[in-house]
Amino acid sequence: MSLGFVGAAGAAVIGLVLGSAVTAIAWRVPRGISWARGRSACPACGAALGPADLVPLFSFLLSRGRCRHCGARIPWRYPLTELGCAAWAVLLYLQVGLTWAYLPLVLWGGLLVALLWIDLEAKLLPDGLTFPGTLLGLASSLLLLGFAAGARHALLGLIAGSGTLWLLAWVWITFRRIEGLGGGDIKLAAMFGTALGWQLTLLTLFLAALAGSLWGAALMSRGRGGLKSELPFGALLAPVALVVFLWGHGWLAAYVGLLRGH
Repeated sequence: MSLGFVGAAGAAVIGLVLGSAVTAIAWRVPRGISWARGRSACPACGAALGPADLVPLFSFLLSRGRCRHCGARIPWRYPLTELGCAAWAVLLYLQVGLTWAYLPLVLWGGLLVALLWIDLEAKLLPDGLTFPGTLLGLASSLLLLGFAAGARHALLGLIAGSGTLWLLAWVWITFRRIEGLGGGDIKLAAMFGTALGWQLTLLTLFLAALAGSLWGAALMSRGRGGLKSELPFGALLAPVALVVFLWGHGWLAAYVGLLRGH
């Protein structure tokens, strides 16, 4: 058994555990419940969950997706979140290895997944998650690139992300007299900007805006309000930032190569 396989398997376990924590965070934070204290409970009947109910992914499969106390269905987003975090942890391991930057980056990704679900459900991007996420992004840049280069990388990414969204929000409210972007989106951009740097941050904004345009077009085609519908932009920014972190440099290099005719 190769060392790489063992490392990837270990990363998958870390990701599953992280995903279990992320599901708790995403459910508790919008409801004002502390995610760090108190036992996990079934949202339907309130029964406290024991160790057998809390094994990531396997508890869902063994219970056939139902609470063993009351029989209520467990939302599919729980195992999907655990699988998504496991995939993130493994892909991140394959990219950066078991370096000092791995831990802050895997946690950074987990917080982005939590913010995705919270924004979809509550249209909320809590400072209690984006602020520590920004610090984790900064730490990862410092650990990957060294202090001077990492600090410059993080600062330029923060300016590119938050600065661009702040400017767009200002233009929108100045000329249309309505709020186009919330402060949470601007703080979220700071969170992923510190980890991505300015180039990948701008790529993230572009791809998320493109996805939002397609989303709006789909809503209009189905007669659901189109541009008048409220799109949770953070729910687009968060997953795009994860994808761009993993593959964005390759995409930019391919694009530059096309421009140069290579």
